[in-house]
Amino acid sequence: MRVFAFFLPLLCLAQGPVEYRIHRAPSPITIDAKLDELAWRFAPATSEFIFNWHESGDKEPTEAKLLWDDENLYVSWRCTDRHISAYEKKRHGPVSKDDCVEIFLSPNPAAVKNYYTFEINAIGTMLNRCRTAWWTGPPTWEPEGVEYRTTFHGLARKDESADDKEWVVELAIPLKNFSRDAAHTPPRAGDEWRLNLMRTGGKTNMQHSTWSPIPPTSQKSFHTPENFGKVVFVAEQASRRTARAPRSFEGAAEGRVIYNRSCTMCHGLDGAAGDRAPALGAARRYFRRSEAELYDAIRNGIKGTGMPSSPLPDADIRKMIAFIFSIRATAADVPVEGNVEAGSRVFHGKGGCVTCHMIRGQGGLLGPDLTNIGAERKLEELRRALVEPRPVPVRGYQPVTLRTKAGAPIRGVVKNENNFSLQVLGSDNKLHLLLREEVAAITYETDPPMPAGIDKKLTPDEFRDLLAFLSRQTRRSAR
Repeated sequence: MRVFAFFLPLLCLAQGPVEYRIHRAPSPITIDAKLDELAWRFAPATSEFIFNWHESGDKEPTEAKLLWDDENLYVSWRCTDRHISAYEKKRHGPVSKDDCVEIFLSPNPAAVKNYYTFEINAIGTMLNRCRTAWWTGPPTWEPEGVEYRTTFHGLARKDESADDKEWVVELAIPLKNFSRDAAHTPPRAGDEWRLNLMRTGGKTNMQHSTWSPIPPTSQKSFHTPENFGKVVFVAEQASRRTARAPRSFEGAAEGRVIYNRSCTMCHGLDGAAGDRAPALGAARRYFRRSEAELYDAIRNGIKGTGMPSSPLPDADIRKMIAFIFSIRATAADVPVEGNVEAGSRVFHGKGGCVTCHMIRGQGGLLGPDLTNIGAERKLEELRRALVEPRPVPVRGYQPVTLRTKAGAPIRGVVKNENNFSLQVLGSDNKLHLLLREEVAAITYETDPPMPAGIDKKLTPDEFRDLLAFLSRQTRRSAR
């Protein structure tokens, strides 16, 4: 199998229920609010937080990640914030008035209303509650052995500052705290829990956002276990391969309308190249890739260029950013149904893909290396490459059969050729350097090197899993 055919329209993006796979920590974690370990670098971020009751002000993004080992559940929040304030120092005090984060955690999906809360403000004051059927103590709760740190941990107060950009919270919760409710402690691969991650508070530009969306209600409340997202514990350690998570494209459809109304004087329609500015959705390198970088470029302009500042409302800018992300999205950026581990077995087994393709140094050489295919191609491009034949071979992959004057038969793909010589990568995975005068006969095959109809060779579940596996092949890592 070789992935050659990539001529497709814009991928239609649909959102499903939020879900996150918690990978094992590949190395020890020091709780210091720095997040500089490889474990955190390789852990995928959750999808972006949703602003359930937004009325005004900047929607400042939050990057959250989770990991686990046999002892602890680890959680981190990286909060973009230009107005950081926190004053509550009393244990179990009203920290939600300050800039703070929280995790709501239900270890038993069959009894989701039994849940625990860990709420921490920017200076390191924590509030805990245990809302379970077995807890008969006071409204607050004292978990055992919890470690946590914040960027401003231990300060008597944190006032807003012109230097404010972001703050971090790092938390380790011993899994033994959930032994009354969880099926297993430590969890086993495949165990499911329910939880939500939250950010709220702040004196200026108060944030109210969650990872798992909460439908609008007459009463604003984060304590809605029926809206918790699903997390699945997996045995695989976090690595470069697992470092990306699907991105949310909430508002992209509206953002497309706003973009085409406001930006096409310079940029082209629907993100194509314009007369004065480059394409925002082309297959090229981007210098501004994060939400914060795009927001700054749109809101404040780019000095030294023709990019002006924008007077658009913050909500419209966020929707435009969602649209830009959607037209840049590769397979690794979007939710994909299927089991990645099962897809790996199809790739290396029944699918026969490993015969021609290499991933991370393992596999054949006749086809393109697929180590980074999920970050290079859109999901629908991958799907079509597996299903539809490409009528003309890509340069460097022209299938050929030849016989040398010495009588040696060679079958493979032409990597390079001219009037005097040719280089053929043979099915023996050897590169044959030949002069034309050494070749007795040569046949350029007309059948495409990439067999069509892989979906017919596999069951629907196997094809779905293979597509999921390919979509997650990327070298890119978070931060």
